[in-house]
Amino acid sequence: MKRLSVILVCVAAMLTAASCSILGGAGANSVANASGRACGTAVQGLYSSYHTNGKLDLATGNNLSNALALATAYTQLQQNKDNADYRKSFTSGLIASSAGLITSANADSFIGSLLSASSLGGLTAEKVTQTASTVQTIVSLLQILKQ
Repeated sequence: MKRLSVILVCVAAMLTAASCSILGGAGANSVANASGRACGTAVQGLYSSYHTNGKLDLATGNNLSNALALATAYTQLQQNKDNADYRKSFTSGLIASSAGLITSANADSFIGSLLSASSLGGLTAEKVTQTASTVQTIVSLLQILKQ
């Protein structure tokens, strides 16, 4: 009877561990998708401003918010760059929310450029308007999307 109890406890522990890992993966994918969606929305807003004005002014409220959202997406993507599931979900969210700017054809190129955009790391509202390299980095990302 004691052995049966020990076996049942072990089976219950294994089932609990398996369900937690499955849920953890799903949670990570939803976080990645949300990050990709935020990135796509930010890129779409920055692109629209850049396309309309012919320049990118990060001192305006919308552009500043979008630049910070892009920097946050960069940081999250950097932290998970070796996680294929994260990248796949991030890419899916990015494509879905970029209003057609980012497609399956140019998503890999955009993500590769985003991962290389080291000047976005540690970006804060105080630093964003003081850093010319930030503007150059964002403009180069937007130029990938010229239609």
